[in-house]
Amino acid sequence: MDFVTATYRLRCSADEAPRLAQHIALEQTVEVPEELIDSPELRDAVVGRVRSVTPCADRAETFLAVIDYPADLAGAHASQLWNLLYGNISLKRHVRLVDLVLPATLHAQYRGPRFGIAGVRKLLGVEGRPLLATALKPRGSSPERLAELAAAFAAGGGDFVKDDHNLVDPDFETFRRRVELCQSAVETAHVGSDRSTLYAPNLSVPLADLDRAAEFLVRRGVRGALIAPMLLGFETVQRLTATYPLVWMAHPTFSGCYFHDPDHGVDPAILLGQWFRLIGCDATIFPNHGGRFTFTAAECADIANAARRPDGDVAPCWPAPAGGMSFERLPEMAAAYGADAMFLIGGALLGASTNLQISTQRFAEQIAACFPQSRQVAPMANDHLSACEMPLPQSAAALEHLAFQAGFRWDGRSAVAYKPNGSLPFKDVARTELIGRHGEQTAFDVRYFEIAPGGYSSLEKHAHTHVVIGLRGTGMLDSRGEQRTIRPFDIGYVPPLAVHQLHNRGDEPFGFLCIVDHNRDRPQAP
Repeated sequence: MDFVTATYRLRCSADEAPRLAQHIALEQTVEVPEELIDSPELRDAVVGRVRSVTPCADRAETFLAVIDYPADLAGAHASQLWNLLYGNISLKRHVRLVDLVLPATLHAQYRGPRFGIAGVRKLLGVEGRPLLATALKPRGSSPERLAELAAAFAAGGGDFVKDDHNLVDPDFETFRRRVELCQSAVETAHVGSDRSTLYAPNLSVPLADLDRAAEFLVRRGVRGALIAPMLLGFETVQRLTATYPLVWMAHPTFSGCYFHDPDHGVDPAILLGQWFRLIGCDATIFPNHGGRFTFTAAECADIANAARRPDGDVAPCWPAPAGGMSFERLPEMAAAYGADAMFLIGGALLGASTNLQISTQRFAEQIAACFPQSRQVAPMANDHLSACEMPLPQSAAALEHLAFQAGFRWDGRSAVAYKPNGSLPFKDVARTELIGRHGEQTAFDVRYFEIAPGGYSSLEKHAHTHVVIGLRGTGMLDSRGEQRTIRPFDIGYVPPLAVHQLHNRGDEPFGFLCIVDHNRDRPQAP
């Protein structure tokens, strides 16, 4: 049996600690007194198991209780996992979650950041130093004024500009116009240069507009978004980060109620560092020590470590300390956080000069001086990484004619691995990228797939649509439980989130064109 292992810090007497630990194990699982559990099978399969209760060496009347929960109780969704970890006991005093370990089977449900530290560096063309970020504020400024700030920050060498988290719009059209202005501003600032600045609008819209807004960002070429996981909900964040190829930045608003009582809540490193990273955030904002909030230097170091430490196949995400980051403190912050950090500087940057471009340039030069080995390279072109495959190298100029050759091949194109990471099972499938990954300015990709006799594609689902056009042989399209034969020039349509698979049960190769969105979500197991 697999277990979720949670460690709680309890403030109580030595006599009470074992009883409190056992109470937590029962309350978080069966929610009945121990004497009412008369089934050995129930006890073994459901009841949490107290592994140990030990005194804290540095805190009087404080104990660490390690409890194993059967992983099945976490279900297949994030909200139930947190209900298991800290649901009812969040209503009790003097119980704090200080460590969390997920088994491999459960950990695999959380794929982590799409871009992470390495991917964002490629988008920006920045190596070997922290990123310089700022926020567009204050609320009440006109869209034109916010765009002016974004342009000045980009022109001064800033790397990442986000909306302030309370920068919201009364309707979708106002949101669209403001984003258009700010995105155009950062793009225009770098015309003719080899630099890039990422803009992350605040995705705070009514739930009915959430996907519409995210889709607009992707199609407009915006490469980032700011979200508040504690307001949106963990599962909504997990779905957004898995579906839309954006650099997702998490804001900590509404999380403070978990942190300020040292004897209650959840350690910041678990929530802001480990968890936000697991549900797909590429950067996590947290209050820097010495600012207007109360985080200590040790807490900030723990958050940064949780965001970046090795964690299976999950990419590290950017720790983004914010607040109290003056020009004079930059060397101190550089030493504390190292190169892989995003310095989110608001008031100190915006108020350092009447000319934001000059102020930004001054801060950027100071950061670079702290990391003399840093370098600027050509940023990745503004075509988002596909979630299920890395983009092929783009040619200097897209070919405008692909000549067809015998054997179902095309000049200038060669077959590549179907799914290089092997994340979902398949057999004897080859893929040729025809249009969309070689410099063409398209909103779609055209690929040719060929399945050998007896082969099959992955059984999967995803939010984007497929159009399948048969070219060679005969195959079977299984979509939403219905099977349809695909012969040459037949067309099949796979709607969003339909579980589907293609088979070749014949004696000759089955070849087909597949047309998908250029910017698309990663395939998921059914």
